Amino acid sequence: MNKATKGAIAAGAAAVLLLGGLGSYALWSDEETVSGGDINSGELNFDPVAGTANWTETSVTPNANLGPDPSGFLIVPGDVLEYSTDYVVNWAGPNLRASITADFTNVAGDAALANALNTQVSVNGGTLLPNASAVPLPLTTSPQTISVEVTITFDQATADLIAQNETVNLNDFTLTLDQVRP
Repeated sequence: MNKATKGAIAAGAAAVLLLGGLGSYALWSDEETVSGGDINSGELNFDPVAGTANWTETSVTPNANLGPDPSGFLIVPGDVLEYSTDYVVNWAGPNLRASITADFTNVAGDAALANALNTQVSVNGGTLLPNASAVPLPLTTSPQTISVEVTITFDQATADLIAQNETVNLNDFTLTLDQVRP
């Protein structure tokens, strides 16, 4: 065979392959609509209950009530501040589980003081867990009011002149409500 004949055969085979991929040889077909109806998404959110936020210095007896704003409090090694407030959790969904996390990583201020503060969080008076730990939140009814407690302990072992005359802005800590898959 010469080159021209081989080229023509190859071009014809390519054309057949291309045309064969454009359609189906099946002539009959059927289609059915599936019944199902609408589905809706659930929800998970929380809002603070107005007037319930409070700061307390709990390492002294009697405890010192600082009110909703601890500004001006002079913390010293060994002091424990507790922030407590109520939140209303709205949720819907039969497979919904959640957790609360207190995060102090964005707290601004002087580094030595920030590093000397140990934080923990609990929900409804439960076990205190360290900063950035996800505290399980039992969802029972919606809406549901929960109490969140965050403790900030000034490390008692802070010695010498470390963290003296320094400032940390507690407005920058966050509480996060997260969905957790079972």
